[in-house]
Amino acid sequence: MLNQVTIHQLELFLLAAKLKNFSRAADQMAISQPAFSAQIIKLERILGAPLFDRIDRKIEMTEVGAVFEEYVHKTLSTLREGKQVVDDMTHQVIGALKIGASTTIANYILPEYLGAYNSKHPKCKIEMMVNNTNQIERALLKGEIDMGLVEGPIGNTKRIKPYLFMLDELVVIFSTRHRWKNRSSVPFEDFQREPLIIRERGSGTRKVFTDMMGKSRAPLNIAMEIGNTEAIKKSAESGIGVAVISQSAIKRELKEKTLKKARISGHPMERRLSLILLRNKYVSNPLKAFISLLNPVDNIPDMGI
Repeated sequence: MLNQVTIHQLELFLLAAKLKNFSRAADQMAISQPAFSAQIIKLERILGAPLFDRIDRKIEMTEVGAVFEEYVHKTLSTLREGKQVVDDMTHQVIGALKIGASTTIANYILPEYLGAYNSKHPKCKIEMMVNNTNQIERALLKGEIDMGLVEGPIGNTKRIKPYLFMLDELVVIFSTRHRWKNRSSVPFEDFQREPLIIRERGSGTRKVFTDMMGKSRAPLNIAMEIGNTEAIKKSAESGIGVAVISQSAIKRELKEKTLKKARISGHPMERRLSLILLRNKYVSNPLKAFISLLNPVDNIPDMGI
């Protein structure tokens, strides 16, 4: 019976599991909702178990569906890897490259690299996932992406190998009307008292910053938690508080003079941005070419680049 399962059905299943809605999943695949549902029902009949609970217009994966999802991710990842090996035997940079990047890297560092890669390798399709460091690590472990670029430390170093991509500095930003507007550095005691706008838990920026501040064992005056860098910058511009952010994220604002920045005296805030790969995983030609373009600080062995 398993020979009746198609790759298309597995892809539809994963999309439904992700979106939790058959109609939206069908729209994304450009097929009718009845046709989409029919394929899921056929897959459930082949497996002999329901994969989703249907409650009104909502769907939730069953316990069986959740277990099956893990195996489908592995299966499709292996198939993609096999296809890439075949493509690489022709020594061409073709196929697909799936990259995961945490927010700051995706928005403020990667665009110029992506443009250059697309110009050089137009036959390679890039798919980008943008999320915080924790989610990028999970996606890599599940085989949803080929590599990750993250701002925070990695939890599962047994299966994931981090390499230094580049160093990045965190700075304090604030309104051009703030009393610090003419200062390039501020004492930690002054910073500690200011209302602080900070990224959400799970963010690499927050983890690095709180680890650095944790050494001082001093409480911070956290006023807001925001999961979006642009929203943090706008909040700082409006005078709600100060924020700690990557210097890479404020180039435009500094040029247009809509924000000011300063460093905290005696508290250097340099962090490592990491390129992460699964250990012992095949590295395709598209991935080799992209890593070569990134030119990370750390050398990556056995890459042929």
